Amino acid sequence: MGFLRGKKMNFQYWIIKKGLRNRQKDLEKIKSMINSAEINAIVTKEIKLNENSATLIFREIYESVRQLGDAKLWLSGYEPLNHEVSMDILKEFDIKDRVKLNSLDRLKKIRNDINYRGFRTSINQTEEILDFWDKCGADVLKILKTEVKISDVKCIIIHGCPSDAEKVMNPLTRTYDKHWIPWTKQQLISKGIKIETPLMPEPLEPNYDKFKKEFEKYNVNKNAILIGHSCGCAFLVRWLGETKQRVNKLILVAPWKIPDKNDKFRKEFYIYSIDKTIKDRVNKIVMFTADDEEEDGKKSLKIYNESLGGKIIELKGHGHYTLEDMKTEEFPELIKEIID
Repeated sequence: MGFLRGKKMNFQYWIIKKGLRNRQKDLEKIKSMINSAEINAIVTKEIKLNENSATLIFREIYESVRQLGDAKLWLSGYEPLNHEVSMDILKEFDIKDRVKLNSLDRLKKIRNDINYRGFRTSINQTEEILDFWDKCGADVLKILKTEVKISDVKCIIIHGCPSDAEKVMNPLTRTYDKHWIPWTKQQLISKGIKIETPLMPEPLEPNYDKFKKEFEKYNVNKNAILIGHSCGCAFLVRWLGETKQRVNKLILVAPWKIPDKNDKFRKEFYIYSIDKTIKDRVNKIVMFTADDEEEDGKKSLKIYNESLGGKIIELKGHGHYTLEDMKTEEFPELIKEIID
């Protein structure tokens, strides 16, 4: 698979039609377009498809498809001035299911009817563009990423465990999956970095096998950046030791490893031998702590650091890195370690 096969686009024709203009290649802009297209599609596909949402989903997936065409044109040294030229360039990609590229004209017409005639799409029409994205978009993404050398980096953040049942009950008032996590997620998305923040099952009574089952729904490869908060750190370190998986970075925020004396669930969750060979399979290990962290938190940090090594960052007044302790959702020091 690759680009191109058959008759090439007549760029001069589109310049005359004012559909294109010459531009210097901007790799950072191109990478941002590719990442934006992929993230937008991922988020849009999470929306439940029904008669009310069909038009919204169609329009957003169409925009992701268009962005892939934009990226290819910028790679060729041109800025697209309308969506038609962006869709046309996609017809020239040599992908496995190339015949599906013939549907681009029909999808383009539906998009125009939505935008200019108030047309609402049917569920079947939206399923068609979703199928197009899954079968063609993935191949085009792979080709473009190879051309601009985008690695398949993905962050996964594993939240901590709540201290009492009340904090688990109400999703609007619970905090264990919040603190700095939503802010960090938005920051990474804005920078074109893929991120997952799974909700772990029954975190009040954490169970390693249940956490593992949920966590392994997400693809972890050698480019992954794994971030844990509190008990989430204990899970990630145990999982990496058990699976021997290679990853790019492991970032532990307020890591914890000392269970409460009378908590059988946390005893089973926290008490295990750390595999010291993890550090041989991770490119970078970072541990965040604070000058005012609890004593058991400081002892936990020492346990992890003695086994895994890595960089320790101590910030003032951050406590256990909860919203209550930090007094802010913002965590720029973490963003720096992810991006560097």
